[in-house]
Amino acid sequence: MKQLMVKNVLDWINEIAPFETAESYDNVGLLVGSMNAEVNKILVALDITPDVLNEAEEKGVQLIVTHHPLMFRGTKRILEDDYEGALISRMIRGHISMIAAHTNLDQSPEYSGSAALVKALNLQNVRQEGFMFVGDLPDAPIRADQLRGRIMQIEKDAVYQFGCDDTLISTLGISGGAYDEGFEQARSMGAQAYLTGEVRHHNALAAIGTGFILYQGGHFGTEAPLVPLFAKALQNALNALKYEVVVYPSTRRPYGG
Repeated sequence: MKQLMVKNVLDWINEIAPFETAESYDNVGLLVGSMNAEVNKILVALDITPDVLNEAEEKGVQLIVTHHPLMFRGTKRILEDDYEGALISRMIRGHISMIAAHTNLDQSPEYSGSAALVKALNLQNVRQEGFMFVGDLPDAPIRADQLRGRIMQIEKDAVYQFGCDDTLISTLGISGGAYDEGFEQARSMGAQAYLTGEVRHHNALAAIGTGFILYQGGHFGTEAPLVPLFAKALQNALNALKYEVVVYPSTRRPYGG
């Protein structure tokens, strides 16, 4: 039986979402553990949280692959009394490695949260520029409130709409996470509405003032769809290479929901 190492997973991620494409402010790659650690079970999650670590320990995984990194801003000390320090210390004690694929994965045309939403909404004639995905609705045009309901069914969470219910939409822009300023790019690419995770007041006003629709789907809600998609792709890749490894998509939700 071939033995999978952390480095093998890191190399596969680098092939599908090169780490060099991550934004300069980002913190991606192997963040905790060892390149040479052996791996038999992997957990894919959006974030490392105490609950996700509980899940990892229950399943006996040796590697967690997350979207959002730890130590996002210049961490200079690891203290167990701090939130992140406690998580990192717990992983080290449990011999659990961690890889983060963040803004590099956000640009993936196949495995990003935005790509997952594009597929779930069955958008047509999809075009991509960087983090922005724009596509045509298959039954266009539809009312803004109808599209909001459709997004809520996919995310299984609340979605806030900025703009009038009866606005007709044929083309939707999507960029998950925190990218509300992207509405101008979405509009320039032909969209009448834009779905992102977080919307600030000034951008909401600027958008609806021109008849544009913004949907705030939540940071978690717009990116969580990547977890099962990414986990399945990783499992298929490892199966093809004859590794006897199990890849689990995390089922835990943050915020106590």
